Amino acid sequence: WAVVTFSPHPDSVVRGGVFSLFSEEERDLLARFFNIPHIVKIQFDEALSRTSAEGFIALLESLLPVTGVVVGEDFRFGRDREGDAAYLREVARRKGWLFETLDSFILEGAKVGSSNIKKHVISGDVERARNLLGYPFFFRGRVVSGDGRGRTLGFPTANVEYPEKKILPQGGVYAASVLIGNEWWPGALNIGFNPTFLPYAEKTRFETYVIDLNDSLYGRTMTVFLESLLRPEIKFESRDSLLHQMQLDVLRVRDCFREKHARHGDVYCHLSKAFS
Repeated sequence: WAVVTFSPHPDSVVRGGVFSLFSEEERDLLARFFNIPHIVKIQFDEALSRTSAEGFIALLESLLPVTGVVVGEDFRFGRDREGDAAYLREVARRKGWLFETLDSFILEGAKVGSSNIKKHVISGDVERARNLLGYPFFFRGRVVSGDGRGRTLGFPTANVEYPEKKILPQGGVYAASVLIGNEWWPGALNIGFNPTFLPYAEKTRFETYVIDLNDSLYGRTMTVFLESLLRPEIKFESRDSLLHQMQLDVLRVRDCFREKHARHGDVYCHLSKAFS
């Protein structure tokens, strides 16, 4: 069996300016995490957006030996979203395919879907987002050079390239789990503009202090899983007040890391296998 998806996301072509939960590379890793045997990516462009529901079925058959289809109850496809689950059910009946619709999954009184998850990530409620996803929200990128200020403070940070067109979490300091290779490390992640030292910065920075790791990470790829928002980003009046707060942050990060990995050890084990 296989999962059929589109690249790029249809909304980015039809509406433009759409930001996704995960990059294409991250979605590929999640497919491994969920043990999906095959991913079929259909190139989505303006021409495909004008294809009728009937034309899309023909395209699907040209790509795959279709014997059955499973879709969500609110699935829509084809030009102007003209095809729906009822239409597809009739197509499946005529062609002798197996057909199944999946009901929406309701958790904590809300539908589990990307729009709801995005809302929680954007507001910084990454723990609620985790409950809906089944794993922590994360980003993956290469470590690039920074200004080196963290090292002079005794808290060297890894500056990670954030994927393009990916939603931005609420700025602040987060407890994080950092995956480098197949090893997990506790991390203090700062998302923001570093107002204490860069009062006029305009670009959001993603800086992670990987606790207990002394190796150089420059050029390496790491995955940062957001566990909990600890506090907002603050402009400190002095270097000493910043250092004191960072020490307190590190203690909270360690506690959070131990608690999450003790409670969800199987999830982290599967993530490390899929992402390594």
